[in-house]
Amino acid sequence: MSEEEYNDMPIIAAQAADELLSISGVYASFVLCKVDNVIMISGRSMGDINVQTILEKIGGGGHLTFAGAQIAGVELEEAKSRLLDSIDEYLEDNE
Repeated sequence: MSEEEYNDMPIIAAQAADELLSISGVYASFVLCKVDNVIMISGRSMGDINVQTILEKIGGGGHLTFAGAQIAGVELEEAKSRLLDSIDEYLEDNE
């Protein structure tokens, strides 16, 4: 999660989400960044966790292993909270 704003922040966030998957024991990653008044979320997985389903619940979409979402008009902490709620719901549904 970053509150810094750079022109290429969405690209940096996507690359960071990809890199996090190289850590042993990480099966999915989500990176949040702010661009203007929009919180952008990049989600990636190794296939065991459906990041598309998680991000669809907060208005995003994509693919099983590669997905994203944009949430306008909220602060970074609110977007993080929505994401964590969606992850919790996904994990409960897929126990």
